[in-house]
Amino acid sequence: MSVIVAKTAGFCWGVRRAVDSVVTEIKKGEGPFRVYGPLVHNPQVIEALKDRGVGSSPEPWEESGGTLFLRTHGVTLEERARLVKLPLVLRDLTCPRVGRALAIATKMSKLGYDVIIYGDSGHHEVKAILSSAGSSGRVVSSLEEAHKLPDLEKPFLLSQTTQNCETFHEILAVLTQRWPSIESSNTICDSTARRQKELRELLGKVDAVVVVGGRHSANTERLALIGGETGLPVFKVETPDELDPEALKNYKRILLSAGASTPGWSIRKVRERLLEIQGNSTGAGWIRTVFRNLVFSGVHIPFIALMIALAQRQTLGGSDWGSAGLAAGLFLWSFTNFTAVLECRRVAMTSQKRQEFIRTNESIILILAALSFVGAVVISSVLGTAWLIWTAVATLFCFLYALPLFRANQFFDLLRSIPGSREILFTLAWSFLVCILPAVTLAGLDFSLRLFIWPVSLALLFFSRSLFLDLVDLQGDALLGMDTLPLHLGFSRCRKILIAGASSAGLVQIAAVFSGKLPICSLGFVVAPVILITAYFRLEKESFPSELTVRVLSDGSLAIAGFIPFLLCSI
Repeated sequence: MSVIVAKTAGFCWGVRRAVDSVVTEIKKGEGPFRVYGPLVHNPQVIEALKDRGVGSSPEPWEESGGTLFLRTHGVTLEERARLVKLPLVLRDLTCPRVGRALAIATKMSKLGYDVIIYGDSGHHEVKAILSSAGSSGRVVSSLEEAHKLPDLEKPFLLSQTTQNCETFHEILAVLTQRWPSIESSNTICDSTARRQKELRELLGKVDAVVVVGGRHSANTERLALIGGETGLPVFKVETPDELDPEALKNYKRILLSAGASTPGWSIRKVRERLLEIQGNSTGAGWIRTVFRNLVFSGVHIPFIALMIALAQRQTLGGSDWGSAGLAAGLFLWSFTNFTAVLECRRVAMTSQKRQEFIRTNESIILILAALSFVGAVVISSVLGTAWLIWTAVATLFCFLYALPLFRANQFFDLLRSIPGSREILFTLAWSFLVCILPAVTLAGLDFSLRLFIWPVSLALLFFSRSLFLDLVDLQGDALLGMDTLPLHLGFSRCRKILIAGASSAGLVQIAAVFSGKLPICSLGFVVAPVILITAYFRLEKESFPSELTVRVLSDGSLAIAGFIPFLLCSI
């Protein structure tokens, strides 16, 4: 049983460009922000923009001040003439592919051609093209309407950018029989063409099709129609909640595609739900659900910290490393869950399945956070005064970081406003609590080079793991206002940092072994960065990877960093 995800699904170049432009303008703060009509035909994107303070203004004629975005579908000449006179900052987000169709319609109209537009007459884009074509323009939406065209002296055919490629050529063939000298321009955008081509190629490999997108999205509707061309059952949905388990449970190979304005997080959620439905149909779905919930709740965090601590005991010496690792792990688990709950409360929409899990089980998550914190304090008291003091200091820093989540505070917001502050804070917490503090208080290490081998290695690996998670859905994070480091430094730069950081983590351990600072069994640590880098390259090629898979691979690399050295050194 499987779900095949089309590589071309999700945001097209034009939608991605528009969303990025809106996010950029929001950061400048020259509001209020409004869109003339819907920016794109997808409710989730519109709702996410609304949460960021971007409203819809179908009638902006009486407004003054702020920024007005023009939708990706374009506007008519009459609308544009009125809009430019308004006392607003206009940001034209018309898709360049649509802009090309508008320019061609204008040019051919001026040359005396009768412009025929293949498209949906009520669509905003078609209205804009028709306006550019002037009095010579006319719309056909099917072969039947093409047959009914009146006599034309100089016909010219173009298309709405999201129409069916095969139907366009069929209409052109019909018109060519009537007007052998007809001229044309296939203005269906290459993104739409690739999306439809891939869908047709995959239909023979599946027994059902699911298409994700807005109900009013023309290109999404086109994909649904193409999916049904071979007689396969097609299910068109906006959200995973609309999937019917009874109707889908018997299909073993499902093709998942999505419209050009469908955000990646919607596709991932639908994919996850389809996998659940398939699993439930075999009776083993509960296993995946339980495992996913355990991962999302972070129960593995104390285990990871324990394994790394035990690995250090084997390579550095000393006692009570197990208790120290467990105390650090419980504290980190508590802080992770506590901040996760607070962060979920601040946003109306969620882009991650884990966020939905935390919202649904908020009370349980908070109880676990409280119990794990109490456990950390109890074990710290057994370890000694130093541990209690440093646990209190770590708690203070965590509280200062989380304070703005309770209530806006300009002073403490400065910490959260620093790019990558969350990644840096968690990296330092892991390195200090799991490595440095136990080494100094339990292993009797002085502040020599040997002391910093494990904390530096873990810091590099953990920071790379954080980038690994942040790079999965850069567009969704930007749209929902999540302030991650890749949004500041860019995808390619953070990708290089991830690879360099993970590689350096392994090189530090290798150098320590060959210089005699650590035993040769410590080389088992190198497996962790290798797995992290390999997993990233693999997921980079996969369309909308499962959030569960991403978290298992990223956090699994941390567990392996401690488990394999511990196992090798114990043999």
